[in-house]
Amino acid sequence: MKQYIQLTNEEIKRSFKLYVIVVLVMAAIELVSVVAQVMLHEQNIKNFMENNRATLSEALQQIGKLDYADTTSFFVFMTLIGIVFVVIYAFQIWYRDWLGETKYIYRLLMLPGRRYSIFFSKLTAVFLVMISFIGLQWCFLKAGSYLFDWSIQAEYQKSSNTNIFSSSLEEFYTTNLTNMIFIILISTMIVCLIFLLVLLERSHRKVKGLIRVAIETTIFVSYAFVCIYFLDQTHLLLSSEKDALFIGFVFVYMIYACWRSLRLLKWKISV
Repeated sequence: MKQYIQLTNEEIKRSFKLYVIVVLVMAAIELVSVVAQVMLHEQNIKNFMENNRATLSEALQQIGKLDYADTTSFFVFMTLIGIVFVVIYAFQIWYRDWLGETKYIYRLLMLPGRRYSIFFSKLTAVFLVMISFIGLQWCFLKAGSYLFDWSIQAEYQKSSNTNIFSSSLEEFYTTNLTNMIFIILISTMIVCLIFLLVLLERSHRKVKGLIRVAIETTIFVSYAFVCIYFLDQTHLLLSSEKDALFIGFVFVYMIYACWRSLRLLKWKISV
């Protein structure tokens, strides 16, 4: 356990600077975009009034008022960028140890004790980055709503449905606990799959490794398709029972991916 904690702390420290940079860039783009779109909306109304000699009410009737959901388009893009960053990080956290000049992976493999601490320390680091992205993005969304209320004039703001996220964001940043659990579990399952694919590629020669990766990817896609099809076609189960069964399917694959990865790390990967 002590080795696991030390390795987890080391993984977090190695990626902390890059993580902070990404978070600050995302926050800056998202919050600035809210103010920029409010200013652009007001400028469009003023231009319409000047060009058409219209009153404010006529301009607002033609162009429409603004609510917070209309200003969150950049939040969607930043969320996608965050997802891509986590996926890249899941690959990079392994390959940097092999491809770096110091060959850090050899130091890890020669550590005394079982190698499962190496695997779970990296999995924990990626999981913490993923969870923190979700939490920070939620904070940015709430901060953006307050910034929206502060920056827009009352007559330009819709009187209802303000500070409501766009539909695409509401699907991801939901207050429903079950949906949030689904998102976290699916994301963790994808990370476990990435870890397994990396260790398969590292455990065999190039051609054989790529074949194993292709086979494992096919197994995952087939498993996911069968599970989704089964849940979609089953009408005997209640919605809560389907949710529980879906969580069970996800856990089964996560256990399988971790088991395969640990066996590869123990028996196939050598110094």
